[in-house]
Amino acid sequence: MERIKSFEEGGAVVGDILTRGKTKRNIKIGVLTCGYFEYWRMFPGMLENVTSDFKAFGENFSRRYPNAVFSGMVDTLDSADEAGRRLKEAGVDAVLLVYGTYVADFITLTALDYVKELPLVIFSMQNHESIDVGGNYEDSLRNSSVIGISQLTGTLRKLERDYKIIVGSIHDERAYRKMDVLFRALQVVEDLREANIGVIGHVFRGMYDLELSKTFLKRTFGVNVILVQTCHLTELWEQVTEAEVEEQTEKLTSRFERKNVTVEDIRRAVRLAVAMKKLAKKLKLNALCFLDQHYLQKQFNTSARIGSSLLMEEEGFSANCEGDLLGLITMMMMKSLTGKSAFMGEWGEYDAAANSCMLMGHGVGTPDLAPSDSDVRLARTPEEWGMDGGGLNYEFLVKSGPATIAHMIEVKDGYKMVLSDVESIEFPKIDYDEIYAMFRVKQNVKEYLEKIFDYGVAHHCILGLGNMSEELNAVCDYLKLDRLYIKGV
Repeated sequence: MERIKSFEEGGAVVGDILTRGKTKRNIKIGVLTCGYFEYWRMFPGMLENVTSDFKAFGENFSRRYPNAVFSGMVDTLDSADEAGRRLKEAGVDAVLLVYGTYVADFITLTALDYVKELPLVIFSMQNHESIDVGGNYEDSLRNSSVIGISQLTGTLRKLERDYKIIVGSIHDERAYRKMDVLFRALQVVEDLREANIGVIGHVFRGMYDLELSKTFLKRTFGVNVILVQTCHLTELWEQVTEAEVEEQTEKLTSRFERKNVTVEDIRRAVRLAVAMKKLAKKLKLNALCFLDQHYLQKQFNTSARIGSSLLMEEEGFSANCEGDLLGLITMMMMKSLTGKSAFMGEWGEYDAAANSCMLMGHGVGTPDLAPSDSDVRLARTPEEWGMDGGGLNYEFLVKSGPATIAHMIEVKDGYKMVLSDVESIEFPKIDYDEIYAMFRVKQNVKEYLEKIFDYGVAHHCILGLGNMSEELNAVCDYLKLDRLYIKGV
């Protein structure tokens, strides 16, 4: 039997990397549906009507969340106690509390006390959108959740217990969309928890905006940071076969136009890309942060940009450079929300005529960010930091459409995020040898930049296609992150 070693020693069987790695797990939501036993005797048809309302709600919710755990009717202290136990034993990750009628707060709290450490979303539900003027007092009690919710939320505030509140009706799409936003945000938190982030190198010298404590990073986001010595990458580089290099080179050159790089430039960068993929699989990584300048470029005489781009496209990774762990986590958040890779760039020059700002890339991005493969070219790495040869990365302008930009920095009391809805726009093509984006904002672009820089940001910025601001705001709430949110475009 082979002796168990540390991954640092290069053993085939290691004791400090989880063998199965981080596996995707959909969050499980526990649903508490509450009514009031007193009404059942006062109004004989009430129980049947409220039960019917909950059935209709359950069908709507289950279509969205098929693994939800339902408590059944919670209308007495005994049923509340039983429901709380059921949700705890089921190992739910969050609780959705739904009131059909008024119910006394002490009954609800009995159930919630079993799962009080979990995120709580409260839905004050009616069975219709407008008051039935032909109805009666019983009809109002059937829709009396507002009374109970006002009582319960006042109590929860006094108890200093957090919650999110939604008001709507059984078939109200707005209400379900708000639930989706909150539960998608919680899925982001789950996807980050115990994810393995590999770090090759260190923060580029002097980038104090990116420096941080990895201990506090673990406390807030739950990620595992694995520091990787370059000797591990070098060992795998030496194991890469010519057949592997040839196969990946053929894939790239047959798919994309070559601009100003030699075949040898491509092959050398591809060799490093294959080694990076082997490293990621060996260490069960979910994301990778590397230092290209004066580090990997110097040691391998090529750039790691195409390697990280291929990890993102082929392995579902998030990857970036210069030791930017908070930018990487922002990319992981966006990946969780959209299933698509985000783009890391640096704040670039503004264009007053287009009321837009440029993001200058570091060659790390996936071709699906471009309008089409025909818009992507294989280009040399524009910045040379100690390598011989041209390196390799993609050149393209990120395609147009609604987008979200975000990033975080560490501050004295934790972390803060800058977050904004923007529009990625078309722009005249530039001879750039690099990935870049142009985004338009609603207010004057110079005032926009002044506001962001006054808040304090990193010099990196993450752009993801699609509007994710509601979900990312909710993530900030759940993780207790301060943020500057600039709404709209």
